[in-house]
Amino acid sequence: MPQTVNPAPQDAALEEEARAMIGRLVERALSDAEITPEEVLPVAALPVETLVDAAEEVSRKHASRTFNICAIVNAKSGKCPENCRWCSQSASWPDAKSPVYGLIDAEEALKSAKAAYESGASRFSLVMSGRKLSRREVRETAEIVRRLREAFPMEVCISPGLLTEDEFRELRDAGVARAHCNLEAAPSFFPEVCTSHSFEAKIETLEAARRAGLQICSGGIIGMGEDRLARIELALALRKLRVPSLPLNVLEPIPGTPLGSMPRISEEEVIRTAAVWRLLNPTVELRFAGGRRRLSDACLHACFRAGVNSAIAGDMLTTPGTDHNHELSLVREAGYKLEADEGLAVDRDHIWHPYAGTILTPRVEKVVGAEGVKLKLADGRELIDGTSAWWCAPFGYKPKALVDAVQRQAAELPHVMFGGLTHDPAIGLAKRLTEILPAALQRIFFADSGSVAVEAAMKLAIQYQMASGRPDRTGFVTIEGGYHGDTWNAMSVCDPVAGMHGAFGGALPQRHFVPAPKSVFGGDWDPADIEPLRAFLEAHDDVAAFILEPILQGASAMRFYHPQFLAEAAKLCREHDVLLILDEIATGFGRTGRDFACQWADVTPDVMTIGKALTGGMVTLSAVAVQNRVADRVSAHPPFAFMHGPTFMANPIACAAACAAMDLYRSDDWPAKARALGERLEKGLAHLRGRPGIRDVRVLGAVAVVETEVPGKIPVLQLRFVKEGVWVRPIGRLWYLMPPFVMTEAETEALLKGFLTVLERHLEENPVDGTTGETNEGAVP
Repeated sequence: MPQTVNPAPQDAALEEEARAMIGRLVERALSDAEITPEEVLPVAALPVETLVDAAEEVSRKHASRTFNICAIVNAKSGKCPENCRWCSQSASWPDAKSPVYGLIDAEEALKSAKAAYESGASRFSLVMSGRKLSRREVRETAEIVRRLREAFPMEVCISPGLLTEDEFRELRDAGVARAHCNLEAAPSFFPEVCTSHSFEAKIETLEAARRAGLQICSGGIIGMGEDRLARIELALALRKLRVPSLPLNVLEPIPGTPLGSMPRISEEEVIRTAAVWRLLNPTVELRFAGGRRRLSDACLHACFRAGVNSAIAGDMLTTPGTDHNHELSLVREAGYKLEADEGLAVDRDHIWHPYAGTILTPRVEKVVGAEGVKLKLADGRELIDGTSAWWCAPFGYKPKALVDAVQRQAAELPHVMFGGLTHDPAIGLAKRLTEILPAALQRIFFADSGSVAVEAAMKLAIQYQMASGRPDRTGFVTIEGGYHGDTWNAMSVCDPVAGMHGAFGGALPQRHFVPAPKSVFGGDWDPADIEPLRAFLEAHDDVAAFILEPILQGASAMRFYHPQFLAEAAKLCREHDVLLILDEIATGFGRTGRDFACQWADVTPDVMTIGKALTGGMVTLSAVAVQNRVADRVSAHPPFAFMHGPTFMANPIACAAACAAMDLYRSDDWPAKARALGERLEKGLAHLRGRPGIRDVRVLGAVAVVETEVPGKIPVLQLRFVKEGVWVRPIGRLWYLMPPFVMTEAETEALLKGFLTVLERHLEENPVDGTTGETNEGAVP
């Protein structure tokens, strides 16, 4: 393995003092505290091996350990009107003899992109000389990008100069994911190397790209004659911009440019800079860029150790590139994995993840195992799951009884159609469910997901009204703030304003919404809450069913309302012969501290949908539980059958898993365990009530919600939670915990610690005065 620069002798006391100094700096960097260059200077002067060791530790804890590569092509070269003193493409330095050509055509771009893709690059960047692209060039570049995205799944980046927000938006619409504009040098040093445009113009360019919806990439060049303080100043300017990708270039003096005779910066100073930039920017992609070709293997290896976790490949516009394969061997020696090594390149290029786009692919963590309440990642880290696998694994991961049931059934009968056939797992599950569900729910219709169960329930309501001689009753009413799934009819009864499906607008079937009750669980009941529903049902005779989540509104609101509302609503439904459909997909099987949330109001619905925890998180399955009077009414009239039948309905493996899950559920008082877990969550979160930035803290059963004034950004928060060793995924302003019921006190404490650490940082970054009007609109789970 290559050796790094030899460290200077240092006794244990000095080493401890140095570590403490670095620790304080990193803590401030992570908390987004104000840091001055002068404060960093003593750290930057420490022995280089001390810096490398510390930066490596920070990198392993806070930055990605999967190395990614961005390939670039010089898409327009020479005759640049800017006077950047390092650059051979400037028309001001004719002796530099840079190649001159206009914007490359699409075929040439495709050829370069093909080579980049085959070499393992995850991004492809078009870099153009000049102050900025012309309007014609913006249009032509947009067309090139469209061609690239049609041919290759790589993310496309652009370095087009000082464009406007509208121009960046045009490129974004064509498929550009990220805009690049290097700051190049510290604000204090920038006028020494360029006077044709300002440092502030670069900042505005990056902000314009960000406003246009692009990610931004910005770094700089070291070795242009600046001192160490200026390099620190540049790192802090980039930190302030919150760039996710930070290229580190080392000046390669080019004959004919004003910096052509500049002495090369020492390798030790390159390593020192990489380490300090990592300490000041703990989570970014610190990306090796131009000028590294002349660096020794020892220097490269030390920089990778110090946190350089990404690179630009290909010729560096004005200087040659590196030996790609040799460099990657050093990357692996430094402890990184390549995206191709883990299959993540295929994931990035071909998998479309939920609530995510494909232009800028989401960051994902590869899970290789799970047991109890912990997920094991490919790099060996473990995460405590605070979401129960999107609420479906109350017994944790890999309960032996459930695993055994699935394996046995897979060996006996993995699947058979359910039309005209049946099997023991379905029979056994129906028996178990009718013994657990409210007594009047005696008929079970199996489906294959929660959303499909909601679709089936709504179709059933229409058939019921038709069979009752009321074919005009095709409408549905629900309360605001609800969530029922992602399929078409399910979306139509989700909250149309604060929910996740507003983008579909008028395309969805139009439903009726009444205000959600203001009376909260555990508070006083206000009879006025039921009046909007009463008035609506009295004024409308076209309603087939009233559908809502009982007591706990899920993904759109994560709020708990008063049980009396449900009791009063059930009475009104009976009076108007409107079916009551209760969506217990998220709340069923103990989550709220009762077997089913409707039991808090002593209400039995006409139709209930169940799912998620039904199989203990082993495999997808859902069901629609129906009162016999409803099923019989449908069955006694043409077409004398319920017209629904999913292909994988009552899949034997899923039913076997559910039988085992129901046996496990009946073997203990799981609702009591959920209540006990909720008490621990309440104790850990209660101190947040009344704090600036917090709207509410609420806990019911094993559900805890912290509602903030300002929404969080999922990509940023996800990375932070992972670094804290927990898996939590907020929904906009709603920071929720729905952990497995089997979580121990120690695991609960660890989950709360990680949760609160990230939340505290979010509150510090987003101070409010209590007057904000932020909503949850557009949030995704």
